[in-house]
Amino acid sequence: MKFKSISARNKRTGWNIENMEFNPMLTLLVGASGVGKTKVLNVIKTLARIAKGESFNGLEWKVEFEQNEHDYVWEGEFVYGGDVGVELLTSEYEVVFAVAREKIIEDDIVLVDRVPDSIKFLNREIVKLDSTKSVVELLKEESSIKSIYEGFKQCYSLDITDVVIQISNYPLYKEKRFDIKQIKQFRSTSLLEKLFLLRENGLQEFDVIVQKFKGVFPAIENIDFKLVESVNHLYFLYLRIKENNVSTWIDQPDISSGMMRTLLQIITLVLANDGDVIMIDEFENGLGVNCINELADLIMEPEANIQVVMTSHHPYIINAIPVKDWMILTRNGSNVHVHTADELHIGEHSKHEAFMQLMQTPEYRTGQNR
Repeated sequence: MKFKSISARNKRTGWNIENMEFNPMLTLLVGASGVGKTKVLNVIKTLARIAKGESFNGLEWKVEFEQNEHDYVWEGEFVYGGDVGVELLTSEYEVVFAVAREKIIEDDIVLVDRVPDSIKFLNREIVKLDSTKSVVELLKEESSIKSIYEGFKQCYSLDITDVVIQISNYPLYKEKRFDIKQIKQFRSTSLLEKLFLLRENGLQEFDVIVQKFKGVFPAIENIDFKLVESVNHLYFLYLRIKENNVSTWIDQPDISSGMMRTLLQIITLVLANDGDVIMIDEFENGLGVNCINELADLIMEPEANIQVVMTSHHPYIINAIPVKDWMILTRNGSNVHVHTADELHIGEHSKHEAFMQLMQTPEYRTGQNR
């Protein structure tokens, strides 16, 4: 999947993102704190959840994207929960909201046109379906809609929460061999567990990841794992690293956050599938200056055909990413606006000059739209 543009309005919070455009490979969202960079990532996550059947109070959206060599427009709106009679209780604890309208267009052909009491698929009305779920979820067995559903399943955030991992499937891992394609498809499997499976199955991607990690941290000699079985026959996985000229291993709790984040980003990029959309919020978090350029190079030259959308306000990050990949965000009240570097006359000469120009623009310094 490749996002082209997104517009979204949340009637409950008032936030409005106006025609956010994306570059095909890499989009770096920059801007002052609080302008809405993280909210753009959250909109993508929300759309992926809507595609899987969730509902969101008062959300209105329009997204343009490419999937399997077709161009799509998907737009829709959930009713606002403040209106009388629009909240539908599905359980004692969960409140869901009905779809007010929805439309999907493929290559200028209307696939789905939905209003509150009617769903037309290829211009033919179909039976009434769950009013709180998107047609992407409801019609995912239809070939044209299935492609969209599968595309949104490939949208995910970088997982940096791996600490100690309980492996409930370890007995299966001992009995069965996995190839690289299978491991890449394990969506609910943590990144460190995937790295463990690469090693256990003797796959070359394990060595690739280790070498890239050692390229960022030359003092690292090797990466290994410690598997611990509890008295209840549960298995727990711990990462550990070995440094040059040091006799003992460093166990996971003592590995620096920058090292862990770097390793997880490398695993994510090496194991990415064609069509993945990877979101990285505040790319610089936990990273030292020595990591930034190396990881930026990996992001700009991925092995798979992926799209990366990331946020940052760190000078080293912004300076490491080409000006053409910047999207500069400002806002006026709850309205988020997007500007290219060209629009603000940034980067007409050197990269260094572009960075300094960005720092000096009122759009970046204040976050306000002129």
